[in-house]
Amino acid sequence: MNRPVPSALSRDFRMVRPFSVEFRDVDMLGHANSVAYLTWAETARADYQVEVLEEKVDGRQGFVIGKLDFTYRQPLLFREDALIAIRVSRLGGRSFDFSYQIWSGERDFLAAEGMSSMIAYDSVARRSIAIPDRWRDRVAAYENRPVGVAGPA
Repeated sequence: MNRPVPSALSRDFRMVRPFSVEFRDVDMLGHANSVAYLTWAETARADYQVEVLEEKVDGRQGFVIGKLDFTYRQPLLFREDALIAIRVSRLGGRSFDFSYQIWSGERDFLAAEGMSSMIAYDSVARRSIAIPDRWRDRVAAYENRPVGVAGPA
């Protein structure tokens, strides 16, 4: 993919990942199935967990999904170059929100946007936990804005 990141996306999101719409993601209507967008978001969450929070995806401390909301704007097509962007948009006591944007890299439009509310979780104790201070520090440093302050949704 040789197209630049859309300026509307790059202002608000630091983590942006390119990908191509694969055959397995396309439905009989010829465009990416809605479930594929959720898988792309899941992959972006795992990247954020490992790269920003510096937590293993199979480690003791992580997060589980509490709510997921996506709005589909325009379809993506088979083999289309695309981008997914993710950022933390809210930090609470035991939960936080990720915001997502999925863009066509070829046709330069916003294909979908969404959010998920995540609950900090201890997988051994099997219960929610307070968001660790080290996560707050890492999010604040990475997102380059104050912790606990929700940015644009």
